[in-house]
Amino acid sequence: MTRPYTNFVGIDLGGSRGKSTAMARLRWNGGAGEPVWVDEVVTRHNGEPWSDEVLLDYLARLSPSAVVAIDAPLSVPACLACHVPVCPGYEACEVPATVWLRTVGEEMQARSLARDGDRVAVSSGASTSRAGSLPASSKQRLAPYTHRPTEVYLHYARDLVPRDQLTHATGPVAARATHLRRVLSNHGFVLNQNLLEVSPRSTVQALFGLRRARGYKRDADPWNTRAQIVEELGCHMRFAPSSRMSKEEVLRNDHCFDALLSGYTAYLWARDGWQVPPDAADFASHGFIWVPPPAR
Repeated sequence: MTRPYTNFVGIDLGGSRGKSTAMARLRWNGGAGEPVWVDEVVTRHNGEPWSDEVLLDYLARLSPSAVVAIDAPLSVPACLACHVPVCPGYEACEVPATVWLRTVGEEMQARSLARDGDRVAVSSGASTSRAGSLPASSKQRLAPYTHRPTEVYLHYARDLVPRDQLTHATGPVAARATHLRRVLSNHGFVLNQNLLEVSPRSTVQALFGLRRARGYKRDADPWNTRAQIVEELGCHMRFAPSSRMSKEEVLRNDHCFDALLSGYTAYLWARDGWQVPPDAADFASHGFIWVPPPAR
């Protein structure tokens, strides 16, 4: 079911000084078959970089019809948000996100490692006594103080790579994103309702494949990869005449491209009425990255 939002703000969040932060603003009239229009993609607002003060002032003025999609972790690992005065330990913890990590998450990881082991054995022509067996040192145990279920889920259940590492929920940008989320709650923004965590890289991978997800930043000619993606999105997304040089900025600057894809992901979320998958329901309230669902 289509959600009642018509304005989408995508943010590629950088450090607190705002110099590597970009913002994209898109609008849609809500009609079936109507494209979403890109009004602007910018790295500054009124000449100022997107510092916390500038960004929060801008977002606080948005209309109730707006959804904000941020390319950064909007929640922290379970242990960092825990208020239990005495920790019972990983194996005894009853926090849903931690329970999911040590049960479903570790099972997903084990199956993935076994598949990788099988592929290595087949490609090398070696035979093993236990199919898929791997050295113990190759397994990094999931930890509730560094890992969030949503990254683990996308990585092992969907074969998507939302961040450079599964532990990017900690760090300066993640801390800034969590702070912004808390402040934005005073202005009516609610996580998974009109405030979304997204991953442009995963959106590109889900829509166009792994090669382009890697290529739009790392290719010898990333401009060409971005241009192909923007062209193929042309039937659903168009640049408004008032957007001026926004398209050129998107092709030139990877932060602008990620901001645009963040806003576009929010548009798809609203247009198609995405829901949390049933196998992710146990941890979604602790943080969830919205990406296009698998093709049917």
